[in-house]
Amino acid sequence: MIVLQTKKLKTKKKIELEFYEKKWFKLVCLFAFFGWLFYLGWGTFQINKNELIEIKVTVSEKWKSGGSKNPVKIYFKTKEYPSQFGIYVGGTFGRWEQVTNALKQNSVLTVRIHKSNKKNLNIATEFIPIYFLRNENLGLLFDEDDFNRNEKKSDSRWRAFIIIVFIICCWKIIED
Repeated sequence: MIVLQTKKLKTKKKIELEFYEKKWFKLVCLFAFFGWLFYLGWGTFQINKNELIEIKVTVSEKWKSGGSKNPVKIYFKTKEYPSQFGIYVGGTFGRWEQVTNALKQNSVLTVRIHKSNKKNLNIATEFIPIYFLRNENLGLLFDEDDFNRNEKKSDSRWRAFIIIVFIICCWKIIED
């Protein structure tokens, strides 16, 4: 009697495992997962020129990298404000060296920030993103249009990566 019940349990578990091993189930899960990933990265961040204010600042500390997984690529501090400023991918995409050269200590910069961040300039724990950068010596490094265009390029690169991985995964599932 116990042997018969054990065989029934093994048979039942085997049927459940076969359901999860079917190609159509794997493909549905794959489409759902990559659809969700694609949806998360769909909206490209765009900044409107009319929402920005311009300020002049002097770099007080050498810049720090935000890291490869951080959308903020460079952080720096200024003499005028205790808050920390940062540059997103759109400001550094394709011009890393020029931007880092502009952020040397005591460099005078003209930056544009979002109007809503004006109240956060004097709060030391706040991070203020910039969307325009002009150095007195090096000239204009990026403006709002460059920022928007480079954000779009960065997002396109991410989407292309997701599509390539999706195709490889589909191929592996279908091939099995």
